[in-house]
Amino acid sequence: MCNYISVALIFLITISTSCVGQKSDNESGILKGVIGIYEGNCMPGPGIQPCEPRPISTTVLITELSESFLEEKLISKIKSNDDGAYKLSLPPGNYSLFLMDEEKVVCTLIQCPDKCLCQPFTIVADSTTIVDANLDHAQW
Repeated sequence: MCNYISVALIFLITISTSCVGQKSDNESGILKGVIGIYEGNCMPGPGIQPCEPRPISTTVLITELSESFLEEKLISKIKSNDDGAYKLSLPPGNYSLFLMDEEKVVCTLIQCPDKCLCQPFTIVADSTTIVDANLDHAQW
């Protein structure tokens, strides 16, 4: 009987020490959203319905919090599906979201004129953050 207890205790100690320093999945958060594109004549006016973006598949780039895209700040990239949806896991922190628009990297600047930041968002552990973004090819 004592041998079984010793083996079980050694097994438990081995398991608990082998996990030291590893991050579990619950220490990250989820980023998800929908990417769309505005196209055509979107000039508002009487009796004219506002333009709605249509979903688009494009590359979503996540960087450290930034006012412009720099390759060395790239954290992750993912392609949105045909419905414009994307979803990925990130460690907690502050980030910026950029989109590929054909060959250009674009973003929505926020908090200007104090300090312009490209589409800032925050990831919290065990939470989901939703960031929808749109490309603008419309005439206004």
